Amino acid sequence: MKVTVAAPLIVLLLESFISADWLDGDIGVDRPNGDLPNMPIPLEASQTAADCAKMCMNNTNCLAWAYCTPNCGGDKQPSCYLKGNVTEQTSNPCRVSGVTKHALVPLKFTPLPVSAIKPLGWLKQQLQVQAAGLSGNLPLFWADVENSSWVGGKADGGLHERTPYWLNGFVPLAFQLEDPDLISMVNKYISYILAHQTKDGWLGADDIKDGNAYWSKYPMLFTLRQYYEATENATVIAAMHRFIKAAHTRMFSIAFGTTWSGARWQDLVLSVHWLLENHPNGNEQLLWDIAELAHQQGFDWRSWYTDKNFPKNSVTQATLFTHGVNNGQAIKSEGVWYRQSNDSRDYNSSYERMRLLDTYHGLPSGIFACDEHLAGNMPSRGTELCTVVEAMYSYEVLYSVTGDTIFAERAEMLAYNALPATITPDMWAHQYLQQPNEMNAVHSDDHVWVFDGPDSTLFGLAPNYGCCTANFNQGWPKFTQNLVMSTQDGGLVVAMYSPASVQIKGPSGGTVMLEIDTDYPFDEHVTITVDSEEESLPVYFRVPSWAVGTMFRVNGGNPQPATNGSHFTVVCSRSSTKIEAVFPMKLNITRRYNNAASIYYGPLLYGLHINEDFKILRNYSFNSKDYQVTPGSPWNYVLLLHNDSKPEDDLKFVSAGLKPDTKYPFSSDGAPSYITAMGCELDSWGLSHNAAAAPPISPVASCSGNYTSIKLLPFGATNLRMAEMPTTEK
Repeated sequence: MKVTVAAPLIVLLLESFISADWLDGDIGVDRPNGDLPNMPIPLEASQTAADCAKMCMNNTNCLAWAYCTPNCGGDKQPSCYLKGNVTEQTSNPCRVSGVTKHALVPLKFTPLPVSAIKPLGWLKQQLQVQAAGLSGNLPLFWADVENSSWVGGKADGGLHERTPYWLNGFVPLAFQLEDPDLISMVNKYISYILAHQTKDGWLGADDIKDGNAYWSKYPMLFTLRQYYEATENATVIAAMHRFIKAAHTRMFSIAFGTTWSGARWQDLVLSVHWLLENHPNGNEQLLWDIAELAHQQGFDWRSWYTDKNFPKNSVTQATLFTHGVNNGQAIKSEGVWYRQSNDSRDYNSSYERMRLLDTYHGLPSGIFACDEHLAGNMPSRGTELCTVVEAMYSYEVLYSVTGDTIFAERAEMLAYNALPATITPDMWAHQYLQQPNEMNAVHSDDHVWVFDGPDSTLFGLAPNYGCCTANFNQGWPKFTQNLVMSTQDGGLVVAMYSPASVQIKGPSGGTVMLEIDTDYPFDEHVTITVDSEEESLPVYFRVPSWAVGTMFRVNGGNPQPATNGSHFTVVCSRSSTKIEAVFPMKLNITRRYNNAASIYYGPLLYGLHINEDFKILRNYSFNSKDYQVTPGSPWNYVLLLHNDSKPEDDLKFVSAGLKPDTKYPFSSDGAPSYITAMGCELDSWGLSHNAAAAPPISPVASCSGNYTSIKLLPFGATNLRMAEMPTTEK
């Protein structure tokens, strides 16, 4: 499918406002065509672009305007064009232009600044492990960060993306942990990058040759935003504005085209919208225009995510539309653009793409199969780690835009299942691809995936390709930042559950502190304490869709029922409010490929525990190594399951609780729970292309051997596992 440029868009928004900054227009930009009758309108010599803008504001048929500068390009007198359409922009030094409708649709929930939220309990320990692993050590030995072009070096991996990828996760990590050594490392990189911004505002290597050159700047803008939130360094905002101006100018001569920049335009628009709402600095029209131009030049994801165009099977002809990471980022594209378009078709497209991905490529951990490109839903097909963290962030953004619990629940599901399943517990090694049914992780010249190389499932420093080495860093820190958000009525919403604390200023300037005390997802009990200096502070709590029978107790009062898949509201008065929640966790079974069973308990997916034999293939600096992992126990079990609606008849959930000294809860040794079941080996279920063949159709008539007790571990605690198992009733 070809990249298409969006048709001229009439932007109708909830409200419009007029300010001097918007009346100034965008200098050097024209909007040809779409003129109302009898244009242009001659102006007096003393009249300016602002006068042209006001004429448009006062004409109900006018949606955009263009002012012709006198004594420029043959125009001796100023004139004004009023336009009935918001047409595409072009560069013209003799023009100033603008639009009349320019209010962003408000976010339902607004992410808090990086500095506002701190991890506690097991989550803090998880971030500390990440900092002690690859995240905190890449700049000490990995050339693509240590010797990056972003800090005067030569290495980058081609697209100059790896240092921005790394910083996009490392900056929030450093400030969430309040670690002075990590913060010092952050300051070193940010200081160099800002000091070497070009005169026209470009960031990083100034080697723009084609539309790909913009892409690496998108995660760098995320980085600078987070750095500003943590430090309030105004230099950062100025640098972001200078870059936006430079990028807008260059986009007229070097458009996105069919490139990574065009596929990922929504990440640029996210940062532009943040500036527009929080730090416009008099550049309102420019910010609006670059967002609009990015959308016009970018991929038409809304058309892609339709039954007509979306691939229903494993892709054999690859394009940038079929690329897994692009789709992970594009999950949020129309949710992001909806804020500027206020078009219900954009809003609804967010739900449609979730449906299409789940239906045709969905996997039991909540992610979709994309071993480089969309891969169907056979459980031995893989998913790139970059896709997992990008999809997590996309769902967090969609929750912020829509306020719909479905998106926060999916982000949480990915965080507790797909993310840890593809990284070793000490976070010194990761896979490029993870598989739901993964019975080995070895070099495979003959492999089940189509587009990636033979090392894609090895655990190591940079198996197959180095992007995920840098990009996995954003997963846990951005999850942490989005646990709690602010609401339109001045309150807070607990979006996802993990131990953390929040401190903000309330609507009246009073200090508000919220603390989440929990071992969730390893336990169903959550206690939230709110200490507020505000007279009346609404706090909302997401109730998981699977948590039927949820109860909340406020300040020791009577239990109050809450509807699953909704928000429960508590209005906290001045002083301290204690909210206790119980999200009842139960066994649940879903049927997927060939009617194979996936087993859940609460938010966690469980998979067959396979003994894992690690072999070191290569040593790098510090604790970095490449490993292959082979099975030390049988994997081809059929699960005895008589009745899906009564899983407790055949499955027994066992929990020892999360112990305080458990360093790695997402590990086979540290997992605080498991499920026991009965299973028997099925000799006829073997390998195909060095991976587990597709599970035989359930119910399986008979097994090869005797039934034996088997153990299922949390999916995120495994390196090898079977998460879609065939079943038998006999």
